[in-house]
Amino acid sequence: MDDPEKLGQQNQLVAFLPDDVRAELLKRSTIADLMAGDTFIKSGQRIDKVFFICSGIASVLVSSRSGKVTESGIVGREGFVPSGALVDAETSFTDVIMQVSGQALVLDVGAVQAMRNRHRILEQLMTCASHALKTQIECTLLSNTTQTVSQRLARWVLVCHDRVDGNQLHLTHEFLSLMLAVRRPSVTDALHFLEGRGFIRSERAKIIIRNRHALEDYAGDIYGLAEQERDRIFARFRASAVLRPSADETRSTG
Repeated sequence: MDDPEKLGQQNQLVAFLPDDVRAELLKRSTIADLMAGDTFIKSGQRIDKVFFICSGIASVLVSSRSGKVTESGIVGREGFVPSGALVDAETSFTDVIMQVSGQALVLDVGAVQAMRNRHRILEQLMTCASHALKTQIECTLLSNTTQTVSQRLARWVLVCHDRVDGNQLHLTHEFLSLMLAVRRPSVTDALHFLEGRGFIRSERAKIIIRNRHALEDYAGDIYGLAEQERDRIFARFRASAVLRPSADETRSTG
């Protein structure tokens, strides 16, 4: 998809902007094709671009000084990366790598800063997106400390499924291991367990959702907490977007 206007409608933050603010953002943006495995933001490097994810899944990775790596959260069409851009951080604290291929609208960080200063709604939306990611990370911590590996995997499959179209997820065992902070044999065992229950079908680097309702039941009550909070904090923007007249309607009544 090479039409910035149509692509912008796929990112929740861009879609919720008033027409004039969205038009300005789209004018300042370029389109990036991001392939699975691409590390497009590196920890310690200067933040010079902001990516509004329109499709695919970006994985936020945290590394220790000794080189241990885990995934802290994921961002899809509901948000942006890097989160440090919101607080005008000079460098990124995390790596961001594409887990599922997709596209993003990309702006120079200076342009985003200028727009945030002029348009309070953009600042509000980006703050809400940052809060939503924080809530997701908090729920992941809760899941990692209270649930079995197979329940944690079930929840994470649902979290990823929420951010793609269709019932297929292209996820490698390596990514699943990072997501769950466990070794690959544990990932294999958990996949076999979920497959044996008929929740999913596991193929090479692919998970097919067979029974989402049953998968939600098995994942337990942690799944849905972050999702409900995200819906709650964005509800006022969603309501405003519904009530706002479209550009065509404005022209027809002008």
